[in-house]
Order: sequence, then structure tokens, then C-alpha cells
Amino acid sequence: MAKQLGRALLVKIGDGASPEVFSNLCGLNSKAMTINNTSIDVTTPDCSTPGGALWTETLNGLKNVSITGDGFFEDSTSETRMNTVAMAADNSCNFTVTVPAFGTYAGAFRIASLEFGGETEGGVTYSLSLESTGAVTFTAA
Repeated sequence: MAKQLGRALLVKIGDGASPEVFSNLCGLNSKAMTINNTSIDVTTPDCSTPGGALWTETLNGLKNVSITGDGFFEDSTSETRMNTVAMAADNSCNFTVTVPAFGTYAGAFRIASLEFGGETEGGVTYSLSLESTGAVTFTAA
């Protein structure tokens, strides 16, 4: 697979309509997605040789996907939607993350944090942190 441009990694927010339309959060300059897998330790000593080597045994635990990003605020429709969801009692909605030439992850995410900032000699910035609220699907490109 050829190398891809980081700016082609897209985070999109759903509009909540049916059918749902997704809009790119264009102001994000830095984006990251992490797939987390936990394990449950079920290690027990071997009854026939309790003093022998003890190997870790695990079961599948929890799965979770988190997304972070930061960039410049553009006052776009998608950023207005992001703020509306963040301020709502139910602060989750559907998002997609497209990894160029690889595929798209899609699911419901809770806006864990939304931060705005700015310097006197710079533009308004924002940082976003999302956590999955259920199963996330992957569709290969």
C-alpha cells in the first residue's frame, strides 16, 4: 500500500437525519483513532505441577474506540452540530473515520470533551475527544 497524506484521514459527524448525512470536520489538522482491547486475567496454576512456570491466560474483555483531534475553528455547519451535540443531555451521535485507501470506521460516539482556545495573535482552536458508545464497524475500501 502506498503512503497516504495525513490530511486525507477524515473525521465526519452525522446530522442525525434519516437517511443520515455525514459532514467532514474540516478544521481538524491533527487526528488520531485508537482501538482499545482489554483482557481478563484468568491465570491459574497447573494442578499437576503447581510450582511450575505460570503462563498468563486471558479472555477477551472490553473493546472501545477513541478519537481525538485538534485544529482551527471554522464556524462550519459540522462544527455547529458538534457543539450542539456536546451541549445536549445525550451527548452522543454517529461519526465516521475514513483512513485513506484502507477503509471506514463507523459508530456512535460520545463527545467526551470539546475545548476551545485562542492566542492573541492566532486563530481560535478547538480540541475534540470522542469515545465509542457501542459497536464500531469497519468497511474496507
